[in-house]
Amino acid sequence: MLDLSHIMPDSEGINFYVADPDLSFLLGRHLSLEDNDRAQGILTEMGAVASQKMDELAGVANRQGPVLVQYDKRGQRIDEVVFHPVYHELERIAYQDFAIAACTHRKGVLGWPGYVPQPVKFALGYLGMQAESGVFCPVSMTDALARLMERYASEPLKQRFLPALTAVTLSELKQGAMFLTEKQGGSDVGQTATVARPRQSDENVMGEGLQPEWELWGDKWFCSNVSADLILTLARPEGALPGTRGLGLFLVPRLLDDGTHNAYSINRLKDKLGTRSLATGEVTLQGALAYQVGALERGFIQMTEMINLTRIWAAIGSLAAMRRSFLEALVHTRGRVAFGRPLAEHPLMRRQLVDLLIEVEGCAALAFEATAVLERVDRHGAEEDRRLLRILTPLCKYYIPKRGEYVTLEALEMRGGNGYVEDWVNPRLLRDAIVNVVWEGSSNVIVLDVMRAIDREGAAAALFGMLDQRLQSLQNAVVVPVAQEVQALVNQLTQRLQELSALDSESAQLPMRGLVERMAQLTILTLLLEQAEDELVRGPEGTGKRKWLIALLYLHRHILVHPDGWAADSDPTALNHFEALVDWRAIPM
Repeated sequence: MLDLSHIMPDSEGINFYVADPDLSFLLGRHLSLEDNDRAQGILTEMGAVASQKMDELAGVANRQGPVLVQYDKRGQRIDEVVFHPVYHELERIAYQDFAIAACTHRKGVLGWPGYVPQPVKFALGYLGMQAESGVFCPVSMTDALARLMERYASEPLKQRFLPALTAVTLSELKQGAMFLTEKQGGSDVGQTATVARPRQSDENVMGEGLQPEWELWGDKWFCSNVSADLILTLARPEGALPGTRGLGLFLVPRLLDDGTHNAYSINRLKDKLGTRSLATGEVTLQGALAYQVGALERGFIQMTEMINLTRIWAAIGSLAAMRRSFLEALVHTRGRVAFGRPLAEHPLMRRQLVDLLIEVEGCAALAFEATAVLERVDRHGAEEDRRLLRILTPLCKYYIPKRGEYVTLEALEMRGGNGYVEDWVNPRLLRDAIVNVVWEGSSNVIVLDVMRAIDREGAAAALFGMLDQRLQSLQNAVVVPVAQEVQALVNQLTQRLQELSALDSESAQLPMRGLVERMAQLTILTLLLEQAEDELVRGPEGTGKRKWLIALLYLHRHILVHPDGWAADSDPTALNHFEALVDWRAIPM
């Protein structure tokens, strides 16, 4: 059979970690030397498994998605979700082989003497999600549910459920989920109509420290990982206040102690645009047994802890789709010959590839900065870091999925007609990237969350304080003039946000989408300038001015746009330094 791989190339067999020096670079900045050395082997292994095994499994799992079996052969209601066997193999890789959901909650996992650092966990997920995103929705919720339980659950609830939530074998694992959305509410969680009633039974008289048992009645409309073992949800105790202040937080087990199914039904599975390997359904709670988690009157506030962590996961998922899309575009254009030479040698294609590259590296800088701050918050708990994380999280969730839509679509176009065909990975990457804009709060909801973080928690001061400190610490003679320019832009943004406080609440919202985008962009640019200076001062051991060029390209792409528009900019960097930029090679000053 004729081998056509050289004329229709793809990334098959390429180790996703080895091919991504920027990820290694970022981890080197955010990890101790010991942790970074310890991470290399497991990340290299995941890079190989993702590209050489998970990618093929994902193709099957998304073509042959889950099926809901509501009745057994005797007509009894069972509501069992049946997956193709390859999906369970993907679960084994994520939960067991690489312990991604457990590694930051259990000591001694993956060879770490303590807990695995958050940046390593997210790097593992980032590599895995370049092959398959569907299975990582349950992984992210299991991880986030464990974190929430550690913070708010009573000791008896922790002892009962945390070992299974953080298990490192599939036989012991209980997966997590959160069922929040209702038909009438959507993002307006305050409209939650599900009712919680105290359970009337002798068993409700519990020992000291145990939370009381409740029964939940109502409908949940968008329930991802609908077959999960442990479900976190919000419900309103009878007589409670309206809005989010009246919501309690509850843990609903799928199975009761006697092995029977809890009192809720799965009505159907959603026919979704993307993440087709993932079972997302509609659920009716019919007096389901639930355990109260934390203080009853603080249910929604506690719930946001889980939401915020899954928002970081959503940003990492989009970043993974961006990176895989760029890799596919690069491999394709270097191998595909058109008009007498490889596509990647044509100026317009080089410009387009470099455009995607700066998006990926910029968003990666922002995302992994957030994971590093999360690590500090979880291990040290400094208030300034908590406020910084409070605003970095929605900035990541707003900005990175938006850029993910752009990058995945551009890369699809660069593959031509094949990019539009389901035999190739691009359609799945595009579909799966789109959902991250919607999940865990669509863009306008995230913008409003940024406003709340600024108005109620002083998060803008934490962000701008961090940017000021880092910009002022830059000393390289090449970098300082641009850093001063960025500092002036940060000051302008600070002033603009202060001016909004004089407006009525509705008028103040109008410019916020643009301002949130600019906050993310200036944060990215600051991080890129810091990286550029570090590489410049490393001399022969570094990559010279490569990161400096990335920072300048990002500056002119998003901040100082050419008067005729970005596409009219005649900057020759993409022609002069293309190979070094995309291959992460040194560029001398």
